[in-house]
Amino acid sequence: MYNNFRCLFMKKYLFVFTALVAISLTSCQKDPGEVKFSIDNITATEIHTDLQKGFLESEDPDLYIKQNDNYENNFARKSQSAPLGIKVTYTINTDNGATGSYKIVTSETSDFASSYEHPAGSNSTELYNLKLHTKYYYKVKAYYKSTTFESEVKEFTTSDSKLRNINAEGVENIRDIGGYMTESGKYMKQGYVYRTAQFNYKHGEEGAIPSEPTSKGREVLVKQLGLKTEVDIREKVDKKGNDETNGITSSPLGSSVNYVSLPMRYGGSNTIREENKDNVKAFLELCASEENYPLAFHCVRGTDRTGALAYVLGALCGVSKEDLIKDYLFSNFANINGGILKTSNIDGSSYYIYGIDNATGDTMSERAKSYLMDRTGVSESTLNSIISILVG
Repeated sequence: MYNNFRCLFMKKYLFVFTALVAISLTSCQKDPGEVKFSIDNITATEIHTDLQKGFLESEDPDLYIKQNDNYENNFARKSQSAPLGIKVTYTINTDNGATGSYKIVTSETSDFASSYEHPAGSNSTELYNLKLHTKYYYKVKAYYKSTTFESEVKEFTTSDSKLRNINAEGVENIRDIGGYMTESGKYMKQGYVYRTAQFNYKHGEEGAIPSEPTSKGREVLVKQLGLKTEVDIREKVDKKGNDETNGITSSPLGSSVNYVSLPMRYGGSNTIREENKDNVKAFLELCASEENYPLAFHCVRGTDRTGALAYVLGALCGVSKEDLIKDYLFSNFANINGGILKTSNIDGSSYYIYGIDNATGDTMSERAKSYLMDRTGVSESTLNSIISILVG
């Protein structure tokens, strides 16, 4: 009986204590009264670090990397490929000094019909992964209890630079292959195709490329970038009998992302070799259907096999050889756990570059089309569909 009485007493005491805590917490949540926003104009929209910018502006990228590959920078063996954030600063005042939570909302249209909410602090935040040379509208949202307050809408235009590198926590060597000017005078569209290193790896394996998105990284890939398709070109059985994919059969990003395995044999940067051409054709056919976008494709490091597919897609769309080779060499800014990539890695030993350069056609796009049709058997209508989707 004593034990029953004690148990009943403790339950009653716990109930009263919990109720008092709930009342106390509720009373601490102040009504903010009038919410006043003061937002500074965004003046700096450069997303590249000084090191990245120097490389992109260099006339001799190989020399630039050689001159800057000191212990501190450690090209190809240290993560330094992520972009800078675009800083937004603001002041939020309330009548009663209440504390809330905040978001910065960005959109390419003034009606915010399609937008993304960036996590924000109480007076500043940094915006990542916005498209280049694009006008954005933005506003601050403040949340107090169940009430949402919004600031005025302001606008800015991102920098007119090349190469849209992406910040997705945990993922190495990821960037948009769009944003480049084509020979037609139009831009290759951004937000459609991303090249990257792998999304999962063998933990504990010596020399493994530590590329795997954290929960924040997956949020960026799935929610902000809106990926619908992951194309995995790693081998199920490589030259050593290993499974490069670590046995996965679905995307590590979750069930909302369609996982497509198109294994390609590695070795140098000549991905479009005899044993790979059927899967290169399958990749191109997948890119001809708009329902598969946005998509990301990757091998292990995101350099040679991934670089080959990025090159032929860019060439097909009419991006210059100079821009395509710099895009390839930008992998040196990631932790790819290997030697430094040089122009000779791709320009001197890649049959697909030689093949495109010497194919029939007056323009880069025409030559790439001729080469791919001859090499893989892909149809001209498929290639035309890719161009119509990716060039805007």
